[in-house]
Amino acid sequence: MNISEHEKQHMKERCGFNGKSQECMAQKALEHGITHAQTKGRLNKWITSLFFKNTNANNIRIYGDNAYIFCGSTLVTVIRVPADLKKDMGKMIRRE
Repeated sequence: MNISEHEKQHMKERCGFNGKSQECMAQKALEHGITHAQTKGRLNKWITSLFFKNTNANNIRIYGDNAYIFCGSTLVTVIRVPADLKKDMGKMIRRE
């Protein structure tokens, strides 16, 4: 997995991650994050809008309070999940 140089700076500013923790969090998000197909309701609509805004994205994962946007195996950007979605996130995840 790769993290773009631009995104390394963003992760440091937005999330407080630096160095090894950036790679660790990105790997955890890719492996254990919530996929678009596992969501429903407003969270699903929000992720769909991220796909349309980030045309090179082919994999978006929700992990913790952030949405990790990947293009292949390269992390493109990290965006915070809006507060109004975070409080009801548990209800908007499909349990199989």
